Amino acid sequence: MTPDRVQADARLARLFGVDPAEAAAGRPAEAYLAGIHPDDREGVVAALRESITTGHPFRRDMRVIGADGAVRWIAVEGRSSRENGRAVRLAGAAVDITERRRHESALRESEARFRHMADSAPALIWMTDDAGQIVFANMHYDHLFGRPAGDILGNGWREIVDPDDLPAFEEAFGEAFAERRPFRAEVRVRDRHGAVRWLRCEGVPRLDDAHRFLGYTGCNVDITDAKVAEERRDLLINELNHRVKNTLATVQSVATQTLRNVHTADQARRDIEARLIALSRAHDVLTRENWEGASLREIAAQALAPYRNAGETRLLVAGPDVRLSPRMALALAMAFQELATNAVKYGALSNDTGRVRIAWRIRPGEDRRPALSLRWEESGGPPVQAPSRRGFGSRLIEQGLARDLDGTVTIGFEPGGVVCTVEAPLRG
Repeated sequence: MTPDRVQADARLARLFGVDPAEAAAGRPAEAYLAGIHPDDREGVVAALRESITTGHPFRRDMRVIGADGAVRWIAVEGRSSRENGRAVRLAGAAVDITERRRHESALRESEARFRHMADSAPALIWMTDDAGQIVFANMHYDHLFGRPAGDILGNGWREIVDPDDLPAFEEAFGEAFAERRPFRAEVRVRDRHGAVRWLRCEGVPRLDDAHRFLGYTGCNVDITDAKVAEERRDLLINELNHRVKNTLATVQSVATQTLRNVHTADQARRDIEARLIALSRAHDVLTRENWEGASLREIAAQALAPYRNAGETRLLVAGPDVRLSPRMALALAMAFQELATNAVKYGALSNDTGRVRIAWRIRPGEDRRPALSLRWEESGGPPVQAPSRRGFGSRLIEQGLARDLDGTVTIGFEPGGVVCTVEAPLRG
């Protein structure tokens, strides 16, 4: 190698855009430097000078431009020969790495696309190595848990799982991992605000081209809303089942007791219809309130509505607005129906001058919780005498109502008319 001249074979010369016929005899170094991509040239020259000065090997990846204008990547390695401490010759070789660089670029682009898609996904995406350790977690972990996704790597994910669910979750994953089969489980976690969230976790084994196991790739989806809806559905089904059973039991009791105390089919039909209509009206009130409760004032008004005439003030309702539980509302509705029916047949509503007054107040109960104190009072009707035996209506009120309200109910046959008092705790 003469000073500042480069000798090369035809293949290397073509890479730099140098005439192969002249390459063997040697060409000025500038001819080869001119073939280096402008963005790489300065760095190559600096690295070459450093190698010549220090005697260190020269290694560099660079882009070169051929005679056809095509840009290719080459990897160059060389070492200088020295005499008396001075470099006199630099020998080396170059390898075309264009395809390798292209594959590396495509791989980087693919990885970037994957990370972008993974980080944009509204789910928790993860990967493990062949030992079951988390090696990748997307950015959604940051959003959900308020901590870097890196905290999840390795065994860090255990810190976010509800302690009560962790043993079963680890066992399920361990069994799937040992058998190299798909994994699926549901688990509770704590989000960044400390609230409980439900995740459905699914993963599948990841294999290379030779079917060697590399680990798991998986996705965790937040199913909290679905779990809440499922719990509400189950609660609704159980509540509906309970209410239907209670209603059927009430209907059965009404029918049985009514038929036991009447003498004609017409009377039985009328009594049963009246009681079922009262039950239906109470159900209507509760349905409008989504069965979360009902107003005592509205329950009383519905029970007395069939007996009101325009312009009359014979039926008086007085008391604060009180919310009743569904059980309490149904029980009082049935009691009002029985009392009103008896008032029409024998009491204050059997003539033109009698009156019925329903009044209530809230007072402190025995456990210092609010309690209902209610009084049904009739006046102006025919003289009242205590019956020789209690009919179904009286038993329904004094026994059934007291049981349903968890309180006490008494019916008194005062000279001025029937008086019914109710004392019961108010519960949600």
